[in-house]
Amino acid sequence: MTSQPASLPPHRAASPLAALRDLWRDPRFYFWCVLFALGFAYVAGVICGRANPLLSRKGGYEEIVKLMATAPLLFLLGARHTLESFDAGWRKLALWSGLGYVLPFFAGLHWEYLQHISVINYSLTWSDLTRMHPIGMVVFACGGVLIAALGVYHGVLARREGILAPYAASFAGVVVLIAAITWALHDRYYLHVHHYFLFGFFIPWARFRNPVSVVCQAFCAGVYVEGVSEWGMASLWALKH
Repeated sequence: MTSQPASLPPHRAASPLAALRDLWRDPRFYFWCVLFALGFAYVAGVICGRANPLLSRKGGYEEIVKLMATAPLLFLLGARHTLESFDAGWRKLALWSGLGYVLPFFAGLHWEYLQHISVINYSLTWSDLTRMHPIGMVVFACGGVLIAALGVYHGVLARREGILAPYAASFAGVVVLIAAITWALHDRYYLHVHHYFLFGFFIPWARFRNPVSVVCQAFCAGVYVEGVSEWGMASLWALKH
């Protein structure tokens, strides 16, 4: 029987319940929380120019509280599988957690600047998509192709780990659930996929110890934090006018 590689600590393969029990003893969890808190403050204070970097767009503290409340769940579902153990050497930590994670996370915090491109409307409502400028449609099409390619690649990674069936089923299950709720509410509400939700949604599925997956998860986490800090956790379903 082969032993587990040194770079993959035993708790990486722990069951969700065991990981939850050991959560508060995992230094990577605190690293993850620090990323969330500092990311929120950076976006609010530097990019949005708020005097108090912990305040939301509406002037309260509710958004950073909601963000930090989601940190344990997203760590358990995603980041615990990708972040390097603090037992690793400093070179590996600098490469994997620094260049591989912090840098893409920081890049994701600047999603706001992409929204200044006037010909691109990032609102994922059907009415806005159908009225989009042709250049915006091309950008969205390229983004869709990239996301689809990364999805296929992550499916290959899931198959290599022997988890393709539950991996695909859980992904499809969430999509079907959102579709069902949207259909049930369609008389009075419409679906509005905010970018914080879209990128936060991808965090648990970019969960593999693979450079591409790690960079994807880190970038998605950065955009998720940016969206919450700048705009807040708005509902997926908006009331029709």
